[in-house]
Amino acid sequence: MLNICEMLLKNLRVSSFLWVLFLMYCCSMIAQTPGIDSLKSILENHTAKDTARVNLLNKIGYAVYSRDAEASRNYAAESFLLATELGYAKGKAESLWLQGITCIQQDPGNAMGLFEKALEIATQTGNHDGIAKYTNAVGTVYGMTGRDSLAVECYMKAISIARQVKASGELGKYLSNLSQAYNRMGRTEQALEGYNEALKVLTAINDSSNIATCYNSLGNIYTSQGNYPFALECFHNGLKIREEMQDLNAISKSLVSIGSIYFAQKDFSRAMEYNQKVVEIASKSGHKHALAGGLLNIGLIYLQTKDHKALEYFNKALGISEDLKIIPLKISILQNIGQYYLNELKYEKALEHLYQALDLSETADKKSTISSSKLRIAQVYHSKNDYSRTLEYAIPGLELAQELKMIETEKDLHQLLSDVYAKTNQYKSAYIHSNQFKMLSDSIFNEQNIRQIAELEFTYKFDQEKQAIALEQNKKDAIEASRRKLQYVIIIFLAVCFGISSLLAVYIHRLYRFRNRANQAIRDLELEKKRLLEKEIERINLELEQNRKSLTATSLKLIQNSERDAGNVRRFESVLDGTSPEGRKILLSIISDIKRMSRSSNWNEFELLFQKVHKSFYDGLNDKFPDLTANERKLCAFLKLNMSSKDIANITFQSEEALKKARQRLRQKLGIDRDTNLVVFLQNI
Repeated sequence: MLNICEMLLKNLRVSSFLWVLFLMYCCSMIAQTPGIDSLKSILENHTAKDTARVNLLNKIGYAVYSRDAEASRNYAAESFLLATELGYAKGKAESLWLQGITCIQQDPGNAMGLFEKALEIATQTGNHDGIAKYTNAVGTVYGMTGRDSLAVECYMKAISIARQVKASGELGKYLSNLSQAYNRMGRTEQALEGYNEALKVLTAINDSSNIATCYNSLGNIYTSQGNYPFALECFHNGLKIREEMQDLNAISKSLVSIGSIYFAQKDFSRAMEYNQKVVEIASKSGHKHALAGGLLNIGLIYLQTKDHKALEYFNKALGISEDLKIIPLKISILQNIGQYYLNELKYEKALEHLYQALDLSETADKKSTISSSKLRIAQVYHSKNDYSRTLEYAIPGLELAQELKMIETEKDLHQLLSDVYAKTNQYKSAYIHSNQFKMLSDSIFNEQNIRQIAELEFTYKFDQEKQAIALEQNKKDAIEASRRKLQYVIIIFLAVCFGISSLLAVYIHRLYRFRNRANQAIRDLELEKKRLLEKEIERINLELEQNRKSLTATSLKLIQNSERDAGNVRRFESVLDGTSPEGRKILLSIISDIKRMSRSSNWNEFELLFQKVHKSFYDGLNDKFPDLTANERKLCAFLKLNMSSKDIANITFQSEEALKKARQRLRQKLGIDRDTNLVVFLQNI
C-alpha cells in the first residue's frame, strides 16, 4: 500500500530546504536595505571613484538581487573593478559574494569559487563579519549539492564567529541553516534544538521574516515525526507573520505546508485548495521553488485519488527541479513517479525511477530518503511476489526509519514486512510487525490529533475576521441590551402607579438640580483657585521685580560706596611714605577698618537681595563646584550681574592684575577654556 504521508514528508523537507537557501540572501533586504530609488539617486550624485561608491554599488546590487539577478551581477562587477583599482579589500570581497549569490541556483560550482575567494580576502584582512558570512555561503553550496557534513562544519564555524562578534541577526540565520542541515541528515533532535535557539535569538531582535521561517521549519520536523497538531500550529504562526509582511513567496511556502497536513490526514479537497493557491501565487511571482512544491503536491493528490493527471504534474515538477539543481526535490519527485508506475503495474519503469532516487540519496548521504526509497523498491518487489528481494530492501529501510524516528515510513514497512512474513509462513514475525503497524497507526490517526487539528484550523480561519466579528457582536449586544432595557422600563411603568412615577420624577428633577448646583459649585471653586493662583503668581512676579530693582540699586550703591572707599584707601596709602612709623601704623589700621567695614556693610545687603532674585544660583554653583571658596563665589555673583573688572576690583579692593589672576583660577575650577565666555557660562547656571 502506497505511503502517501511519507511522500508528503519528503516534499515538506524539500520546501523547507529551498526556503532556507532563499532566506539566507534575501530575507533581510526589505528590513535592512534603504529604498532602491534612494540608493540609485545617491549613486548618481556620487561621481567620485572612492570606497563609498564601491559600498553603494554593493548595496544596490543586493537590493535588486531578488527581482533582477542580471542587474545585480552588473552592479557587483562594477564594484569589483573599482574596489580592485582602489585596493579596497572589503568591498572587493563583498562584490565577489554578491556575484556568487546571483548564480548559486544555476551554477553552484561557480558560486563556490566566488565565495571561497571572498573568504580568502576576509581572512587576510581580519574581517570577522565577512569570514562568518562567506563561510556560511560556502556551507550553503555544500548543502545544495548534498554534502551536508561539510555544510555543518561551515555553519558551526560561522555560528562561533557570530557569537564572538555578537551579531545576533546573522547568528539566527546561521543557526537555522545548521538546523536544516541536521534535519536533512536525520539528526532530528539537534535540528529541533537549533531551531528553538534560533527562534529565541530572532525574537529578541524582532526579525519577523526569519521568525516565520523558523516556525515553518519546526512545523516540517513535527510533521516528519507525525506530530500534526504541533506542526499545524507552527505553520499557522508562520503564515500570520508572512501575511502581515505581504510576502507572497513566503506565504506560498506556508500554504504548501498547511495543505500537506490536510494531505497527511487524507482531506484531499482541502489539500488541493491550498496547493492550487500556491501554484497561482508562484506562477505570478515567478518563484520556481514554491511552484515546484505546489505542482508536486497536486501530483500527489491526483496519485492518491488514482487520477492519471498525477504523472503530468510530477514531470512538470521534475523539469523545474532539474533547472534548480536541488537534489532533495529531485529525489522526492523520482520516488513519486516510481510510485505512479507501480500503481499502473509498470514495474520496470517504477524500479528505474526508484533506483535513481536511491542512488541520489546514497550519493548525498541522505538517510531519510534512503529509507523511503528502499521502502518503495521493496513495495515493487512485493507486488512482483519477489519476497527475498522485498526483504533485502525492507529490513535495512526499517532500521533507518527507526533510527531517524520516521513514523510514517516505519509504519508502512512494518505493514509490508507483516504481509511478507505471513506469506512465507513466518507467522511470529508477521504478528510482531502487524502489532507494530497498528500501534503506529493509532498513534498518528487518533481522535485527539484530528480534534486538535480542527481546533487549530478554526482558530486560524477566524483569526483574520476576529475584529469584524467582535464589532458585529458588539452591535448585536447593544441592540439586545436596548431591547431588554425597553421591555424592563415598560414593565415597570405598567407595574407602578402614577403617584410613584410622579415622586420618581420629582426625585430625578431634584437630583438633577442638585447635580447642577454641585457642578456649579465645583466650577466656582476651580475659578476661585485659578484666580488665587494668578494673584499669587502676580504677587511673586511683583516681588521679584521689586527685588530686581532693589538689587540694581544696591549694586549701584555697592559700586559707588566701593569707589568712595577705594578712593579713601588710595588717599591714605598715598601719604604712607611720608608718615612716621607711629602714624603709619595708625593709617594702616584705618585702611584695614575701611576695607573690612566696606566689605561687611555693602556685601551683606547685596548678598541678601541677590539670593532673593537668583534663588537657585548658589545651590547650583555649590552642587556642580563644591570646592569654590567664599571669595570665588562672590566673584561668581559679581560676574553673573555682568559687573566690569574695574567695579569688581573696587569692591574687593584688588588690583585689576590680581582680579585677572582670580578669574583665571576660577576658570580652572569651573573647568572651562579660554574660548568660553565666563560671564555667559555663569549666567546660564
